[in-house]
This record gives sequence, C-alpha cells and structure tokens, in this order.
Amino acid sequence: DVCQGDTVTITVTVDNLSCGDAGEFDVRVYYDDTSHIIGTQTVAGLPGCEYTVLTFTWDTDHVPSGEHDILVCVDTGHDVSELNENNNCLTIETDLLVRPNTPYVEVEKLAVDTDGGTVQAGDTIRYEVTIWNYGCDDLEDNPGHEFTDPLPAGMDATGQVTETSGVAALDGDTIVWDGSIPSGGYVVIKYTVDLSLDLEIDDQICNQGTVHWDSDGNGTNDATTRTDDPTTDTEGDSTCLTIDVPVGPLPLSGTIDAPTLSEWGMILASCLFALAFAWHVIRQRRAVAA
Repeated sequence: DVCQGDTVTITVTVDNLSCGDAGEFDVRVYYDDTSHIIGTQTVAGLPGCEYTVLTFTWDTDHVPSGEHDILVCVDTGHDVSELNENNNCLTIETDLLVRPNTPYVEVEKLAVDTDGGTVQAGDTIRYEVTIWNYGCDDLEDNPGHEFTDPLPAGMDATGQVTETSGVAALDGDTIVWDGSIPSGGYVVIKYTVDLSLDLEIDDQICNQGTVHWDSDGNGTNDATTRTDDPTTDTEGDSTCLTIDVPVGPLPLSGTIDAPTLSEWGMILASCLFALAFAWHVIRQRRAVAA
C-alpha cells in the first residue's frame, strides 16, 4: 500500500506466444477501469516467441483513497491480427491500497458471553472494540472523546474497562475513550456489562459505538465512524444480542429395567433357600425317628 502522492512503479511483460512477428502496437495501463489511464507506451514490434518488458510510473497524488485494481491492455487499436482479440487485457491480482494523508478509521465491536452457551438474562457480556487507523496521518487526541458507546436499557456496566493505549472509562451510562492512534496503528478497548434479569426470551439489545476523529488536521474531531459487527456480512451494523431459551438438564431416555437382586441379594437369597431346605430335611428325619 502507498500514501496519496507516492509514486508506484508498474512492470509489464508482454509475450508474443506465436511464431509470427507482431508489428507495432500500444500498451496501456489503467486503474479500476479504462476511464482512469495511468500511461501509454508504444512497442515498435515483437518477434515471434519473444517478449518485452515495460516500466510505468504512477503518481497517486490525485487518486482517491481506497483499494484499486491495476488493468493492463495490449494492442487496444487492434493493429495486430490475432486469432483471439478478446484476451488482450489483464487485471493484476493484487489490489493496491492508496491511503489518505489523513487518518482513515475502521472499527469493529465484538460481543462475547463470558458465561458461555446461549445468551441469557443475567449473563455477563464482554465487548471488545478495535479501532484501526489505516491513514497516513496520526489520529490525534483532540478536545472531546475519541470514542463513545452509550449503553442501552437492559444492561448495566460493571465498571470493568481496559484499553491498550489512551484512557478508557465509564461516564454515566456511556463508555468513553480518549487517546491517539499512530498511522498504521490500532487500539483495543474492552468492557463488561451485566444483562438485566428482567429481559425475556427473544428480547433483542443492540448498540453501536462511534469513533470521533479529525479529517482535515485542524484539531477538531469533525468526522465519525460507527462500529461494525464482524460476525455479520452487513457493513457498519450494530452489535446485537438476542435472549435465548434457557438450556436445562437433558431429558432421560431409554428403557427402564425391572429391579434385580444385587450380588449380596443373591447370596442372601441363596442362604435363605439353603436354610429352608435344611430345615425341611431335619423335619423329615424327626418324623422318621418318631
């Protein structure tokens, strides 16, 4: 990646894969699409099975910040006769990130249930906010907070707030952070809340923090960026929690066996049977003796 105003060097290799010689043709380099031209060079000719290497320089001074594709097209005027005229353009696989000469902020907010499992009333939730500065200028600690996150009804802050730099704190029902982030740096802010016991199943609680930053370097935080939930595909969305059905003990299943005699029960029963048999024999002997 580069900062706006930096010069990018682009090297293009053109191969003539046929055995026939190619006459004069042009090579053009664009960014994003053919309406944004970087440069044009003319190749006087290219023998069969040979190649040529061209170098282009790109001044990104007036290029919009963000990711850009690099597109190379050969023989745009179709001056060289070919079997296939539809394969003369190539998009370079690696996107080029042009960073602005100001802060460029992205921020994510992740919710973690510290109790594990599904979200229940009374659970403790840890929020993890990561703020990145992808710009080529530092995000300064200006008057006012650089991050604010008001807590909605249904949750109460525990007072546990940590940060990797700057100062984070609880201001009433709002999490605030003050500090600076160098170009290419980031800060992580963590804080915990307790969900209200009055919440019911399917109740949803959403909230979203805001980064306040200076977009023009005049010492005033005039720009804002809202937090994004990284667990969804939607960009810039709130981080939401939904109260789920409590998970109870698993129901018992299977067959019920009739009670059986234990090992000691079998011994006792055997002894009783043996005693009963012995008593029966003794009675018979007494009867014979009489």
